[in-house]
Amino acid sequence: MLHQPAGKMYIDFAGDRMSYVDMETGEVVPVETFAAVLPCSGYTFITCIPSQGIEHFLGAVDAAIRFFGGAPRILVPDNLRSAVKSFDRWSPGLTDGLNDLATHYGCCAQPARVRRPKDKALVEDAVHKSYKRIYAPLRNRLFHSLQELNTAVGELLEKYNSRRMQGCDYSRVERFLAVEKPELLPLPGERYQMKRHALLTVAPNCFVQLGRERHHYSVPSRLIGNKVEVIFTDTQVRIYHDGNCIATHMRSFKHGGYTWVKEHLPSQTQAYYGYSPQYFIDKGSKYGPMAKHVLRELFSATDRPAEVYYRSAQGILALARETEPELFLLACKISVQYGKCNYPFISNLVKSKCQGYLMRQEKDAEYQTSTLPLHENIRGAQAYK
Repeated sequence: MLHQPAGKMYIDFAGDRMSYVDMETGEVVPVETFAAVLPCSGYTFITCIPSQGIEHFLGAVDAAIRFFGGAPRILVPDNLRSAVKSFDRWSPGLTDGLNDLATHYGCCAQPARVRRPKDKALVEDAVHKSYKRIYAPLRNRLFHSLQELNTAVGELLEKYNSRRMQGCDYSRVERFLAVEKPELLPLPGERYQMKRHALLTVAPNCFVQLGRERHHYSVPSRLIGNKVEVIFTDTQVRIYHDGNCIATHMRSFKHGGYTWVKEHLPSQTQAYYGYSPQYFIDKGSKYGPMAKHVLRELFSATDRPAEVYYRSAQGILALARETEPELFLLACKISVQYGKCNYPFISNLVKSKCQGYLMRQEKDAEYQTSTLPLHENIRGAQAYK
């Protein structure tokens, strides 16, 4: 099948997911593998993104167009939720985001026809080959960030595109440069950015919480309790109050994480709303020295700003109020013993009534008793002096 140079760009996701390990939590984070192919040359773009959500999807399509150095006439995605909002054989409804992106680059989008395998055979073949050439060499390697993973993917992708194609005396990149690149639509001056809006209230800890990832971004402390408008893209967060931009942050997708500007935070100057590390430590002392110790450890565990821990401290105090004193005291003791003085750890202990810890203690006691029976034939330490 012959393809017009720069006529189409096929888009799909690989079925198998890659992953990296979060340095802070040790959590294995799965990611989606996005692939885009120019069918005339077979030139391929592959990158890993956090999800198939519309923000990440459009960011990957934009990255593919930038990678190719120009736009095709038609974008052909598979029937993904992020690309198609209504499925119709003759007139599928595209998402506003994909329409906006196509308009930005002067092209159009036309999803692959449902139950028409030939429409997506090329991109599926590219995904299969990329699995062989990229997944396989990386499957036993350990990565600690999405950027680190994508750097490795990019290195192997370059080799894949530079390798001679089967039955040909040229590579994908050679055919792309000779035949396809000159026909691509020129890039506009600015790259596409999908913008979203949110009206949020600044919390007492000087942060607003944004997105499904529930990430927190700092706001100048003078605006605690005020409504702010947040305009955000896949890469940037801008926060406005009364029409003025009062904070700008790089977008982060770390679930429950914090991004801050030091000057926004009052922890080194004065406490707002009565909140400060000492405020929570004093509150904890009402529930005994162990609760006070836990809260002190919470705020001294790292060099992160105190405001980051206010919600965890509030949660610990709520547990102190709502939990039987003996159970709460035991949970605090265990958290100190394991060096995990934070709300999630203590909350899980309370929910389980510390059963896992108590069972482990019983097993340890049984082991010690069974491995060293005490009777008259066992000589003590004195016998060896």
